[in-house]
Amino acid sequence: MNRLAAVCLMAALHGCAATGVPRTTQPLAWTLGSAEASAITTQTYRALVRAVEARLPVAAGTPSAILAADGTPLPCTAETAQRPAAVFDVDETLIWNVGHAYYEARGDAPFDEKAWGAWEREGAEKAVAVPGAKAALDALRAMGVTPVFNTNRNAENAKHTEAALAHTGLGPAVHGETLFLKGDVDGKSGKDGRRAEIAKRFCVLALAGDQNGDFTDGIDNGAAGKRPMAERRDIAAARHGAHWGADWFVFPNPLYGGWNNPPMNRDDVVAPDQRWTYKGNH
Repeated sequence: MNRLAAVCLMAALHGCAATGVPRTTQPLAWTLGSAEASAITTQTYRALVRAVEARLPVAAGTPSAILAADGTPLPCTAETAQRPAAVFDVDETLIWNVGHAYYEARGDAPFDEKAWGAWEREGAEKAVAVPGAKAALDALRAMGVTPVFNTNRNAENAKHTEAALAHTGLGPAVHGETLFLKGDVDGKSGKDGRRAEIAKRFCVLALAGDQNGDFTDGIDNGAAGKRPMAERRDIAAARHGAHWGADWFVFPNPLYGGWNNPPMNRDDVVAPDQRWTYKGNH
């Protein structure tokens, strides 16, 4: 997950255009409090398990869920075919960071790197598993599929992330083996380098995350930097459409993310020919 400024969707839709704007409680209440959010995550995890099971057993040449530099799936080797895996983002994919989200919402606090770092170190016993996550990881392990964790939590806090995954029942996770963190491999926050390293060790049958960057860095990032929102949508649909629900599984996160970098306003969201204004009392 690419942890960016926490600017809420509702504020964005009402014209908010600056990073660091405090989030409202509405996206938080939906994510952590609604039956609908739990239903969505549970059904997505069930779909992931079914998709992985349908691809077993694997053999040399099996297309990986991880992309090569040219955008085509990396083929599994004879060696990696012996180690099938599924790769998961952690925050807001496997774990809901309830305590940190409560801190930000209750205090109208914008995202702060130091506060997030403290949460990584102190929040292991306050994190909760996303509904459906534990059952899915248990099912994968029972099938001989290894869950691998690829997250932009900080490498210096590796033992605390291992503890958070253990506390939520999602572990074990071992840094450098089944846990990859920001600062590992190539030192970048983008995950393509880590995914390439994981693909050398495992035959990856599924990717799961809540941000485009959990699947490929190429949707959000272009040669000139961050792509415009409309271009990201087009690339996700046209170039990668066959992956969604097949070997890529995305989870809802209206709290923060690359979708709001640069910050969206209502003109980004609603095209001119889609807008409407009420003109009377009829």
